[in-house]
Amino acid sequence: MGISNLPLAEKTNIKKWAFEDLVLTDVSLPAVDVSALDLSDNSILMIDGHIVHHQVDPKIRLDIDVKNHVAADNKLLVLNEEKRNSVLKITVPQNATVETPLSIIVIAKDRSLVHHSEVILETGASLKLTENFIGQGAFNANIVSQLHVGENANLTTNTINELAPGTVVYHHKYADVSAHGVIDATNFMINDTDLVFEDLAYLNGRGSEAETKTVSIASAGQKQNLTIRIENVAPRSIGNIINYGITKDTAHLAFNGVGKIQKDAKDCDNQQETRLLNLSKTAEAVANPFLLIDEGDITAGHAASIGQLDEEQIYYLMSRGMSRAEASKMIVAGFLTPFVDALEDETMRESLAARIEAKLG
Repeated sequence: MGISNLPLAEKTNIKKWAFEDLVLTDVSLPAVDVSALDLSDNSILMIDGHIVHHQVDPKIRLDIDVKNHVAADNKLLVLNEEKRNSVLKITVPQNATVETPLSIIVIAKDRSLVHHSEVILETGASLKLTENFIGQGAFNANIVSQLHVGENANLTTNTINELAPGTVVYHHKYADVSAHGVIDATNFMINDTDLVFEDLAYLNGRGSEAETKTVSIASAGQKQNLTIRIENVAPRSIGNIINYGITKDTAHLAFNGVGKIQKDAKDCDNQQETRLLNLSKTAEAVANPFLLIDEGDITAGHAASIGQLDEEQIYYLMSRGMSRAEASKMIVAGFLTPFVDALEDETMRESLAARIEAKLG
């Protein structure tokens, strides 16, 4: 299936993506050595839909027996609603600041994952959140993450996907931001799967802000289609999309960046940048930037580039004693370093850097 057959998710043929093959057998509470996972003081561990560890800041309200609902406007969201086997809801109350970053680890160990999480920041709340999705076997995944940022609230979120080869993943993120609220999101798609990923942010309140940074590495025969969308609904809102991707081998990677400014959303700003690095003649990298503007009193722009390794940089490093392979590896690692270095958790930063190095080979 070529890159031309990787549409937006609402048009995706579920049979081609094998979501009907989700393995949803019941599992018993899995045994796990929590001490071996180096969990932080503010963390939640879920395995096959069971919470096996939670030690969270007392200001956070945690709900596990909830029937979260998402407006189902495509078949994959409907499937998540119907076959959900993992649910989590987190609320940070009004004006509460959670100092220690919250880490959520979701593992698919003995069955496919149909997960739904909802994070609510009430007025004036502040939270730093990392969601890490891990596949320990060939299990498909359908993941929906809903984020609600209240007035004057501030959410910093990192999403890391590390799922197993031979699987198919649909991951849908949705964020709505109220007046003067801020969301800063970074997505690391460092997995070995075929992937449809969506990150949609709606700036519903005056003066709201969203920045979404997404990093993806596609190798072997992977097919990945990523859509990042920020929509300015209210006046004086600011949106910024940054996409970085690497392709190699026979992989296909498509980034769709969508900036949308609604009518009467005056004095808004919507910018996007996509940079793709193609390491192989047999790989395919596609950048699709879109600006959809219904209001004149705004600023907006987009930039996209697709390139290969810079031979001058390689020559310079080789003149300093490196082999060509070592020079290439250093340049590629430097391409993604700013995103990895931004992670505050040192253990996670080292783990992700090792994962990227292994992925690049």
